[in-house]
Amino acid sequence: MTRPARAARHARALVAAAIAAAFALLVAPRAAAADTRTITIGLYAPTAPFDSAGDRVSFVDALAAHLAGDAGGARVVGKVYATAAALTAAIKARDVQFAVVDAPYAAGAGLPYRALATATRDGGGKAAWRLVAGAGVRTLADLRGERLALPATGGKDAAFVTNALLGGEVDAAYFDKLVTASDPRSALALVEVDKAAAAVVPAGVELPSGLRVVMTLREVGWPMFVATPAADAADAADAADAATIDAFAARVRSFGGSGPFTGFTAAEAGDHAGLAASFARPRRRPPMVVPAATRLAARELVGERRFELPLTDVLTLVEAPPAPAPAPSPAARAVTRAARAPATRSR
Repeated sequence: MTRPARAARHARALVAAAIAAAFALLVAPRAAAADTRTITIGLYAPTAPFDSAGDRVSFVDALAAHLAGDAGGARVVGKVYATAAALTAAIKARDVQFAVVDAPYAAGAGLPYRALATATRDGGGKAAWRLVAGAGVRTLADLRGERLALPATGGKDAAFVTNALLGGEVDAAYFDKLVTASDPRSALALVEVDKAAAAVVPAGVELPSGLRVVMTLREVGWPMFVATPAADAADAADAADAATIDAFAARVRSFGGSGPFTGFTAAEAGDHAGLAASFARPRRRPPMVVPAATRLAARELVGERRFELPLTDVLTLVEAPPAPAPAPSPAARAVTRAARAPATRSR
């Protein structure tokens, strides 16, 4: 190879190396940003039937690991929040981008987050709640002036119990006190140790010995998977957040849990809007009594009775015309004509 050819080949190699270096400089900051970005999945579901706090951690960690497959290289972590105040503070600080939140908590707050899916248990997105008590309580009337336990809902416990669950049949003053617990099992434990006369818990919680279901109440949706304002940005230019929301909304449907929730389905399956509307006290209307429809044949009304209508002589109902006046005599007619003739003037 001649010296000019070697020089040209060397120059081309230098140009290619410079282009590769420039491309690496352009791509490296973006890759570094993607590697350092963290997406947090929060969990606040005190009414959910988890067996323990460890089960909550395992659930949200497994969900975060599943969603990481569509996070575009970002790190996805799960975090459990013990109180509604702690979750709200984290969301306001934009530290939580997605969350699994209790339906009663979200409904009581007016559904402030964008719902993407609803957790499922035994294939359903909601389940009935139950009023549970010991042998001394047979009806709701036995709880007047007594304490009622429930897992904390995040603020509007009284409206949830009296309006949403009991349909406005009683008000908060009906009970001596509403006692909140950290989870359904803790609420049942309060009944066991006589700290409350009864408890309201969702179906799916194993009842301790000596407690039984007094009433089956309305169905309530299971926790919802939501996008918080930190992810659901109003700025349309933030295409990365919008893409992540769409990706997570689709991917969460394929999650298979091993705890109380076996997966996720459409957000509408939990009827969270209906639950939110039920927090307002319903208007009571008096019942309207509607008589049962009755069909009676004419023969049943008449029976064996016979009716006879007497005949009437219609001639007795007609008045005879008056007799005609007699014709005037010839002399009378002459007088009448003379009276009608005009008088003549004498000269």
